[in-house]
Amino acid sequence: MTPLDPKFSFPLFCEASSTVNLGKNEKLIISDIWAFWDYVVKKSSKNAKERSFMASLLEQAKHFYVSAESSPVKSQPLLYYYAFLNFSKILLVIKVKNYIGKDFYHGMGEKNNGKFIHSELNLFLNKKNVNVASELMAFFEPMGTTLPKSINVKAILRHCVGVHRAYCEIYSEKEVFVRLQTGKLYKNGKQLIWKARLITDSAKDIKKLSALGYTIEQDEESKDYFWVEKVAMGSYNPARADYASLTALIRSKGIWYFIGNSGHTLYVSKESNDRYSQESIVYLVMFYLGSITRYHPYLFEEIFSDKEQWLMSEFLSTQPKQFLYLATSRILGQSVLKAYASF
Repeated sequence: MTPLDPKFSFPLFCEASSTVNLGKNEKLIISDIWAFWDYVVKKSSKNAKERSFMASLLEQAKHFYVSAESSPVKSQPLLYYYAFLNFSKILLVIKVKNYIGKDFYHGMGEKNNGKFIHSELNLFLNKKNVNVASELMAFFEPMGTTLPKSINVKAILRHCVGVHRAYCEIYSEKEVFVRLQTGKLYKNGKQLIWKARLITDSAKDIKKLSALGYTIEQDEESKDYFWVEKVAMGSYNPARADYASLTALIRSKGIWYFIGNSGHTLYVSKESNDRYSQESIVYLVMFYLGSITRYHPYLFEEIFSDKEQWLMSEFLSTQPKQFLYLATSRILGQSVLKAYASF
């Protein structure tokens, strides 16, 4: 097998073609996400009406986000959600140009049912309106994923990587993630191959992952376990479409990640239920918390136990920035990281 250098933000964000042509499709290191998006909006369209529409949404998104950062914890969710909502409208317009001038709707509602552990989100899946939540998830989730009409909020939070350990501590559950080392890419004839070492020596973990569809191989010498995926190429030299096909295959099996000081840390999950992407989870949970803040602020301490209030505080402290950068990377099909800053 011949080693290859990854290109086009493989294996997390590669798309078959550029949404907006930026930085020769390589990793982008930026210092100001809002200034960057101002540039993206200007470069994404030559149509003045489209640029004006997206620029107004961007201005609102930035205002809500900056206001949230300096607000008390119980006031943050609604501000962050409205920042996400306006930001997500831009993402959808970039992907679907004919959304300009159409009415956008939240696309979901919440039922707190008196306790966080019983709280649900109801997704509106009709195609008559631009329902932001379901339209956004259609981009974030693997192709072919069938979205449910009802989602338990606590259940999906289990797969939020950034608060997973706090979640397991609070609910006395075992961790479901297995960490991946950064994978290596190879070609063998007309095959493009990716191998990533699993940071586990547990046969039980390997059995669970295999049952979920991960292709696991064990190295005969080191005895290390590797997640291995491969796709057939049209020629002996990989094209961008081949990188994109392998990325899509990896995402279809399930891969989770968050941004740290050294870039993206990768994981796979042993849990078979509620395997939604990091981007979708943060968006959905923020809508739920924003709804509580807006409609039931007096119930905040009743709906959440003391431990759950700590979990929500952790979520609000860590996940908004993750959403901005990860959603940007997913929609643009490029890795976008922040320079000289801690996540």
